Amino acid sequence: MRRGVLVIALVAAPLFADDVYLRGGGQITGQIVERSGDSVTVDIGAGTLKVKTSSVVRIEKSMSPFQEYREQASKIPKGDAEAWRKLARWATGRAMVTMAGQAWSKVLAILPDDPEANRALGRVQLDGRWITEEESYRGRGYVQFDGEWMMPGERQAILDERRARVEADRRASDAQMQADEQAKKQRDAQWDAEHEFWHTTPAQFGDATYWPWGPGPVYWPATPVQGPGAGTPATVPTQAP
Repeated sequence: MRRGVLVIALVAAPLFADDVYLRGGGQITGQIVERSGDSVTVDIGAGTLKVKTSSVVRIEKSMSPFQEYREQASKIPKGDAEAWRKLARWATGRAMVTMAGQAWSKVLAILPDDPEANRALGRVQLDGRWITEEESYRGRGYVQFDGEWMMPGERQAILDERRARVEADRRASDAQMQADEQAKKQRDAQWDAEHEFWHTTPAQFGDATYWPWGPGPVYWPATPVQGPGAGTPATVPTQAP
């Protein structure tokens, strides 16, 4: 239970780092989360590494960059913009974005027109004033649309083009629906005509009857009967039964 509490404490507040020096010149920097007589387990941030105790030369405690930042910040006298500038540059060089931003904000609170601090915080100069990038765009008449800054005319042109594309797609869809409906009506009319012909034309003895799927039985003598749309019938010789 005590070991579990220790691990949680190390993970929740990683104020110090452990430098584990290995035989052969290797080194592991992280947080020791478990030690036993045979091995040492080190949390390196992206996972843990377990090394044999026999491979460890020594273990040294060192201050983590975040703790070092806090230590340096606590010693800066009130109103010392240059000390905050130095700390901001130090944090920037170690990719400590949040800490660097805090330090640059301290510089800006003391020197509102400081160019380096303003640029570091993403501010721009407009008409002699340092303002945020958003304020700069809005001050020049830009509007934000789809994540980009543009003039109102450009935004309107994009909206008009999108509406025209939607309208064109709708008209094409309507035209296709009408064409499909007309084709269906033609097929239905042709079917009705053939259905009426075959149900109203009486069959005669000796006729070679032509059904929709082809010629039917032939009775002699034969006189071909044509269905709707049929071509010129072939001559069928008359023979005695």
